[in-house]
Amino acid sequence: MTISPPGKPQSLPDARNPLLEVLSDKNFRNFWIANILINGLNGTIRFAFVWLIVTLTDWAGAEGNIGIALGVPALLLSAPAGAWSDRVDRRNFFLIWAGIVAIGFFVFAGVVAGGLATPIITGVFAVLIGAALVILSPNISAIAPLLLPPERLMNGIALQNGGGQAAGFLGLALGGGLIGLFGNAAGFAMLGVLALASMAVMRTVIIPTIEADGPKRSIRAEMAEGLRYARESNLRATLLVTALILGSSFAVMQIAMPRIVESDYQMGSLQAGLLLGSFGLGMLVSSLFVAGLDNMRHGINVAIFIGIGLGLGQFLLSFAPNYWVALAIMIGWGLNAGIAIASHRTLLQSSTEPRMMGRMMGLMILGFSGGLPFGAFAQSVLAPAYGPVITMRIVGFVTMCVTIPLLWRKAIRDA
Repeated sequence: MTISPPGKPQSLPDARNPLLEVLSDKNFRNFWIANILINGLNGTIRFAFVWLIVTLTDWAGAEGNIGIALGVPALLLSAPAGAWSDRVDRRNFFLIWAGIVAIGFFVFAGVVAGGLATPIITGVFAVLIGAALVILSPNISAIAPLLLPPERLMNGIALQNGGGQAAGFLGLALGGGLIGLFGNAAGFAMLGVLALASMAVMRTVIIPTIEADGPKRSIRAEMAEGLRYARESNLRATLLVTALILGSSFAVMQIAMPRIVESDYQMGSLQAGLLLGSFGLGMLVSSLFVAGLDNMRHGINVAIFIGIGLGLGQFLLSFAPNYWVALAIMIGWGLNAGIAIASHRTLLQSSTEPRMMGRMMGLMILGFSGGLPFGAFAQSVLAPAYGPVITMRIVGFVTMCVTIPLLWRKAIRDA
């Protein structure tokens, strides 16, 4: 395998603050901004589409079905998208698919503005836009290691993940505010503008090209190689399974909370967006903290902050007696997640060769985003019988029962 110019990133100049050291690299900084803009859409669409469905129908299972529509593309396309991104110019790949995302948002905004949106039409657009974002995601995740020296991978990942995830959740607040002030159509149009902005910034980024030795093979053959590579390492396999558990469990909260805010807390789209956005605020704070460190015990972080913290946050949220208590829990849960995901991604990317990065990131996103249909299915089955609050309580408890024994093994804690 060879790496074409500009070549492998060189070590950055010494600096007392690793966060400032990484951000001083203009190339990475511009990529980080594009990452924030496009990844922010992944979280925001879950609120925008779910809230639209809440306003279109009173059926309690509708949110679960729109969640399935949003998650199915990730389940089907993440792995092949990762293999595809390992074979092409990563910047051009980003620009093409971000443009498709922008067009999708603008067209759907017109549909909503024209009063043509129905639950079925909304589901179709959720699948189409969700598919384009899924195809983008593994490529974005695979770019950061190409722009950073190994000793700053953790810091860059924390910035990339914290910025992108925080933008997604903080975008919920902005989306909720726009919907509350101007209606659903304005919210979807705003998402199209963000996709265009990400393209403008990414055009300035120079990304080293990875050239695989030997002739290109079929996408299916490269996917099979990626699966074999994942299974060769117990650490990689465990982290990928954990991503699926994370995605499935967390989806239940994202789908349930808009209904809880509307029916239990008697509040509107702005308050629902702020509540979900507060998770991103907490995540941003802890991600910036991690980005300023020289090193961490990533294995023990995964065991504590994912093994215990993931399910515990949802379990505690289900007991929140009012909006303000729920807000405080969400911020604390976000602080937990910033550390958890930074360590999860650092362990996975540092144990992956550059030529396999797109495929491993595709499998990771298959878990995070592809878990949405499983969580949505649980929501659609449990919520009509028990209500969204009890559904969250059940899922939070079951999540802890699964992740604690999985991640508290010595091999993981010592990673």
